[in-house]
Amino acid sequence: MRVLFVGLALALAVVVAQETPQEKKFFEVKITKDEIYSYNGIKFAGDYTSWESPSGQLALGRTEGGVTILVILGAGTFKIEAPEAAQEKFKEVFGMYPLKTKFNTLYMRINPKEFEEIFDHSKWEKPNDEAAFTKSKALVDEKFLGSYHAGPLAIFPPYKTRFMDFDTPDLGQIVNEEGYWLILRRFAPYKSVYPPKFVNPKQK
Repeated sequence: MRVLFVGLALALAVVVAQETPQEKKFFEVKITKDEIYSYNGIKFAGDYTSWESPSGQLALGRTEGGVTILVILGAGTFKIEAPEAAQEKFKEVFGMYPLKTKFNTLYMRINPKEFEEIFDHSKWEKPNDEAAFTKSKALVDEKFLGSYHAGPLAIFPPYKTRFMDFDTPDLGQIVNEEGYWLILRRFAPYKSVYPPKFVNPKQK
């Protein structure tokens, strides 16, 4: 009986070890010195959020299934809009519509497949910058537990779901998620544009 139990345990261990990245749900994610890059011009346009940065440095959080964390250390600008049903609340929260402002840093969670589709990293260069590595590592340590995780392991956002955490000089921290649901919050003072489970009209 004991031999049978040991045999079953070993068989299960082999199955888990052979699990492919597509089958796994939880991933170790790493920020290493090899994943620090400098860029000239980077931008993103989603359903209601767009941002760009002319130059700077960035870091990638990589798993065995691909990149799921993007940290932009270079300053940039972003614009956030909203569906018509939420625009009055948007004005109440931010005092304007749409929101157009600057950011100092950006922490972004993204599905690895979409990362590869959107960002052309063929022209990024590796600057071997210790300060950029230290700063990006600290930012990931601070922000990681705010989205798509199981303890210290990363969970991939669904395809076409993007979580963005902007640090701005004028409005403080702004957290934005767009996927099947929409989330948009500011933290100083704390206010939320959308009620819970507000469906994204562009992803119905």
